[in-house]
Amino acid sequence: MRRRKPISFDTTLRNPGRIPQFISILKKFEGKEIDDEIALALEGEIIRQKIFEPTKGTLGTYIAKYDKKFSFEADDKSANASEKVSTIFERWKEEDPGSVSLNDIVYLLKNTITAHKDKGWKGGWESRLHTQFNFLNELGFVRVVKGKKIIISENGNLMIHEYENGYPKNEMYDESFEQSAFLNAFAKYQINNPYRSNTISVNFFPLVLNVIKYLDTTYNRPGISKQDLPFIITWGNNDYRTLGEYIYKFRKKFGYNTSDELVYEYAMNLLDNSTPNNILAPASKEFIKLKKRDYKFDKIMTETPDEVIRKLRLTMLISLRGAGRFIDINRNENTKINHVLSTYMNNIDFGEDVDSYSKYMGKIDNSLMFESNQVETQEEKDAKEVAIEDWANKYDWSFFEEEMMNSVEKRPSSHLVLKYIKETARLEFLSAIVIKKALPDLKVVANYKADDQGIPFSTASGGRNNQIGADIDVFENEVHAILEPTISKQRSFQVEHELPSIRNHVLESAKKDVADSNHYKEWFSLFIASNISRDVGDQSELIRQTNGVKIYPWDIVDFVNYSQNVRSIRDYKKIREYAMPQKMPGM
Repeated sequence: MRRRKPISFDTTLRNPGRIPQFISILKKFEGKEIDDEIALALEGEIIRQKIFEPTKGTLGTYIAKYDKKFSFEADDKSANASEKVSTIFERWKEEDPGSVSLNDIVYLLKNTITAHKDKGWKGGWESRLHTQFNFLNELGFVRVVKGKKIIISENGNLMIHEYENGYPKNEMYDESFEQSAFLNAFAKYQINNPYRSNTISVNFFPLVLNVIKYLDTTYNRPGISKQDLPFIITWGNNDYRTLGEYIYKFRKKFGYNTSDELVYEYAMNLLDNSTPNNILAPASKEFIKLKKRDYKFDKIMTETPDEVIRKLRLTMLISLRGAGRFIDINRNENTKINHVLSTYMNNIDFGEDVDSYSKYMGKIDNSLMFESNQVETQEEKDAKEVAIEDWANKYDWSFFEEEMMNSVEKRPSSHLVLKYIKETARLEFLSAIVIKKALPDLKVVANYKADDQGIPFSTASGGRNNQIGADIDVFENEVHAILEPTISKQRSFQVEHELPSIRNHVLESAKKDVADSNHYKEWFSLFIASNISRDVGDQSELIRQTNGVKIYPWDIVDFVNYSQNVRSIRDYKKIREYAMPQKMPGM
């Protein structure tokens, strides 16, 4: 049943990096009609490839019978079924992605449960599959509907351009395809779509952009506070002028040092259809009492604003300002912003027509494509340098150690800016800051993509399109060093992918410097990672002997601690005990 609700985004796939992973697994099933068998096989393949890793309490615990949210009976009723489930689960947990057979994973799904039940889908793992793909349906990347053939749209295929079997095809990974796909999706996204039960007609991203532009041009107020987002979340149409006036009047009356409770009262009034939305007023106590369970405080004030920023940052059209308290237009992308506003502000009523909506959402608008080889302007480079220096001066060493480890362990950050940067780009950003904090006179050139405030969107693009692809270049007198951080803790990835790439980056950097008659005479790299194995030390030594390229592996915690007492970039040219090459006894 459709009813008036605040705007919200699905949080099942909170990490945006998982979206192309899920779609690339779906590619194997494209064209197949989803019945119970295909649904379990698809969910099984997602788990088999470890794109989604359920806990032992769900996937590893045999359930003979369940009859609460839905009815379930285990497929295997034999005496040793519980032991078999546990054994297969442990083997899957220990082995590499794709090692365990699909039949074994499907066996687990038929004999365990997860407490999900969605309309039109069987309770358990089938419904879990629906929750994983339903927001991707809304964004037009795919059509995953029970009883219909699986479709991956043109834009969905753009999203997985660099992916296969759930993972990037190679280490030379270009994120511009993902970014283009996200922008195409959010530029068109409507709250009133066939997959969502809401009565309001809102083109969400164009509404946000228009409100920001209106406040800037009308009142010279660049950006909106994160605390203003509840007003947008509770708005019910595309009338950005009236909404902009509401936000302006609220801030003029109360300023920016207001409580969340006060904002909540005024935002709730926008949900009350019996009151005008062009008059600044709090909701009545009666309305709040009646609706506070339906329109939860934490959802409107914290959870949805966080998701809005996280999702809209994927488009690369939104900048973070004021230490993460404000969002604004990324002025590096004014052309794309103007195109979105001139093309996608008109709301379309699709009713229940899933197919028409999917076709509309899935078509690629070439004006919203990002170029992988786009050359940065000097302004963009300067913004990154300023951000790196500011952060180096602002935070202490323990902050960087904690946040770098959060990135590697894929733990969420509570920092108002870092929480909106995905882990890979976050680690590059923090590594650049640490080296600058250690050696303030260094020239640090970070190659990640960033907004007009120098805050990263995504990692360095890799060695393609005549780009060398180093993550961070560091210059000191005659030294050109390269910093290469990775969040991967897998031995095989560090040895087989990272180290050969770093070798190539150093070689190509040296060749280019020589060809350009630059004054640099010394080149080496710092490889910054966690869980560095002896194999990394062995391979680094082999590369030095074979290619003459010097790579110095540094554990993240050691790197941060050591950085507090260095005087030159050359001080990092050390082989730490954990990265010493292995030798035969007596050598």
